[in-house]
Amino acid sequence: MALKLGDLSKVPPRQKILLAVLFCGLVVTGYYYLYYREASQRIGAMETELAGLQSKIREQQAIAGNLRSFQEEVRRLEAQLSLLLEQLPNSAEIPSLLKSVSDLGKESGLEFLRFAPSGEVKKDFYAEIPVSIAVNGDYHSFALFSDKVAHYPRIVNLSNIVFSSPKPSGDNLVLVTVNCTATTYRFLDQQAAAPGAGDKGKKK
Repeated sequence: MALKLGDLSKVPPRQKILLAVLFCGLVVTGYYYLYYREASQRIGAMETELAGLQSKIREQQAIAGNLRSFQEEVRRLEAQLSLLLEQLPNSAEIPSLLKSVSDLGKESGLEFLRFAPSGEVKKDFYAEIPVSIAVNGDYHSFALFSDKVAHYPRIVNLSNIVFSSPKPSGDNLVLVTVNCTATTYRFLDQQAAAPGAGDKGKKK
């Protein structure tokens, strides 16, 4: 049976209050599920996105603030790289470089028993060229040779140094045989440094 407006006047006040509360509850529940919950989720997602954008903005501002120092550091590193590359000989310079190392030993008073370059060992952008060396001389002569090699314009490292067969000589000198490895390096161009570059052009 339908409820008429005139019948509401006959409803007791307590029930009217209960009906009003129930009606308000239905309105609030409908509002929450139909609008507020979805809007709240969208607002939360937008706040998260906003926080991420603000973080990126702060990062970019920090980079922009340090841009000049970054540019100066890049220039410094490029100059350092250029200097290091100048100390790496190319393949055409290797024979003269090895002769210069031999001459430094002779100038220091050493007698060469062996001077045998080995095969190249390729790295990322350079190749190692080890040279097996055996010399006769006194400790002072070898120390002088080592110092000259250390101050040579090209990079040459002495390693695996072994002293053997000490023999007394005149003027209170002790002659020794010294075995060591002198390693120099050469710069590889991009084509030579690329993996498998040596296989290009070969027929299968």
